[in-house]
Amino acid sequence: MSKRVVNKIVAFTLIIATAVFFQGTGNSYADIPKATTPNPTISNVVVKTNEQVTNKQTTNKTNVKVNVKKISIDTVTRKSGTISASWKKNKKANGYRIQYSNDKDFKNVKNKNVKSASKTKTKIAKVNKSKNYYVRVSAYVKKNNKKYYSEWSNVAEVIAWNTKWEFAKNSKIHTDSPTLYFSNAAKKKNKTVCVNAGHGTRGGESVKTLCHPDGSSKVTGGSTSQGAITATSINGGTTLADGTREATATLKLAMTVKKQLLKEGYNVLMVRESDDAQLDNIARTVFANNNADYHIALHYDSTSSNKGAFYISVPNNNKYRSMYPVSKNWKKHNNLGKNLINGMRSAGVKIYGSGSMAIDLTQTSYSTIPSVDLEVGDKRSDHSSKTLKKIAIGIEKGLNKIK
Repeated sequence: MSKRVVNKIVAFTLIIATAVFFQGTGNSYADIPKATTPNPTISNVVVKTNEQVTNKQTTNKTNVKVNVKKISIDTVTRKSGTISASWKKNKKANGYRIQYSNDKDFKNVKNKNVKSASKTKTKIAKVNKSKNYYVRVSAYVKKNNKKYYSEWSNVAEVIAWNTKWEFAKNSKIHTDSPTLYFSNAAKKKNKTVCVNAGHGTRGGESVKTLCHPDGSSKVTGGSTSQGAITATSINGGTTLADGTREATATLKLAMTVKKQLLKEGYNVLMVRESDDAQLDNIARTVFANNNADYHIALHYDSTSSNKGAFYISVPNNNKYRSMYPVSKNWKKHNNLGKNLINGMRSAGVKIYGSGSMAIDLTQTSYSTIPSVDLEVGDKRSDHSSKTLKKIAIGIEKGLNKIK
């Protein structure tokens, strides 16, 4: 018998055996999962196996459509050894899963389940204060005693203080952690913006830090007088005409800016998302230097004339402009400020005069990335949600103009 004939006999035998097997088990060839492309009849379901999570497509044999809407993270903060996380509610979910890891790829993870659709926040205790943590959330629904998970939310990274960072030793208050939120927009900018809600550090006024990293004196006045060598590590801010604390107003604005920038593809580093963040001005600047491309501190001026918005430019003083790190970055600071003002002007925000005022600030004295103090108005300026949205759009427009 030839080899060719033998191969045909073997192939025919395998076909007969396979048919007998499916007849005996009550299955058919139609029950074998087939490779398909995503379409409305297929649900993207997250299947949990062996404590690891994998994305698979499953066909719907019972005509029960499982479609779990993806949610987004609101805030993730860390105080001492506890991480607090909150997220957007999914009304159709049965609960949520929070996943956290020290690894950005979530290779070694821990999970925490929240068995209620109405509960949209949780705490993770006993985390290491000296390590970074990555956090993400998914919603789930139960069907036929099975859990079906949504896609993961955007990722938030809680960042630990690093004593080896440049100028870290100059900070006196740095026990809290800022959070870096990664955009999940379709078109990402691949840029990170530090949004710094000015003020909001209890006890900051009783602590002094160096105005300049080299210990030299201030070349202009401001909240600290000209010639001073030390200043309050962070002051309490002013009070707006309607009684709102500046720290409260800047926080509300910062949250609006964060939402706008994430939507438009920017990653956002938030140094304060609560009434109190134990981070002085130097700590906020050092965190921005090492984790962002731009640093924007939001403030309201202490005047009462509804003067409009402006940025704090770098003083035209040779001694100051030759001091490191100002010497390498002052042009970048001013360029960022000009673009932000132009963007806000195009968005319909009222601008004060030429849009700038030169002051020697701690923030720009320590900044190694483009950095500005943005005064979005003064004590009599409107700070309604509509106006804050306009400012946020203006900031985004300004960032888009930077080349």
